[in-house]
Amino acid sequence: MTDSTRQRILDTAERLFADQGFHATTLRQITSEAGVNLAAVNYHHGSKDALVLAVFQRRLDALNSERLARLDQALAVGDPPGLEQVLEAFIYPALLLSSSSSGDGGRFMRLLMRAWSENATQLHGKIARQYSHVMRAFADAVCRALDARPARLRQQLDFLIGALTYTMAETRADQVEQTADALIRFACAGLRESAAGAPELVLPEEKIA
Repeated sequence: MTDSTRQRILDTAERLFADQGFHATTLRQITSEAGVNLAAVNYHHGSKDALVLAVFQRRLDALNSERLARLDQALAVGDPPGLEQVLEAFIYPALLLSSSSSGDGGRFMRLLMRAWSENATQLHGKIARQYSHVMRAFADAVCRALDARPARLRQQLDFLIGALTYTMAETRADQVEQTADALIRFACAGLRESAAGAPELVLPEEKIA
């Protein structure tokens, strides 16, 4: 399969999954609209579930690579790192993706909403496991910045992910910097307050975004 064919399949699948949902979209519909045969999808992905995961991976791989690169820059400045710089590395790339003027961001947000509204538990688990190293890297950096044990910040980090997901859905391209700054200030205040005396909690499963 050529790369252009693979991209066409992923583009079509992403659009249909976002618009119709995972259950309502069939492989036959995807292949028909992408102008490829079913064998092409089976050759590269093997199943509909694998194709769904590949659609998410295409966006999340790029997002999390950018996050980790920015985190490395923040860590290179000093140890412990600055909390604002760590959170900027996590938040800013996500807002850039969701507000993309190319239309990719809007489709990705609809895709995320589909994943939650359809309660795609297996998909959540696969994505959480695949990108758990990213979440661990940021959780560790936040704890180093605050000189706090991870157990004291687990619920607050989960709240941050929820707030970021909501913010991604509401932010336009011309609002990214202003919105990122506001969310970073909000998160820093909550994390610093919680680090001082929040109870230790069990870490919930990582969220997709």
